[in-house]
Amino acid sequence: MCRVTATELKNNLSYYLEKSKEEDVYITKNNKVISKLVNPQLDALNKLMEIIKTTNFDQNIEMDDHDIIVEAIENR
Repeated sequence: MCRVTATELKNNLSYYLEKSKEEDVYITKNNKVISKLVNPQLDALNKLMEIIKTTNFDQNIEMDDHDIIVEAIENR
């Protein structure tokens, strides 16, 4: 997790856009989180992983298949 002030984000936007490809960037103002910069592909992957963990789908999937799904989403 990365936290950055709104001013720091404004001054170094390109850097934090790149950083958001790998992790969520939480934007703060007056030490309070006001927004989150999210990579949509990572967000979709996290949601898919949560679905897999909370359903019987996880029991019916081989680890190789799991890796293929993750790789396909990451390379999308």
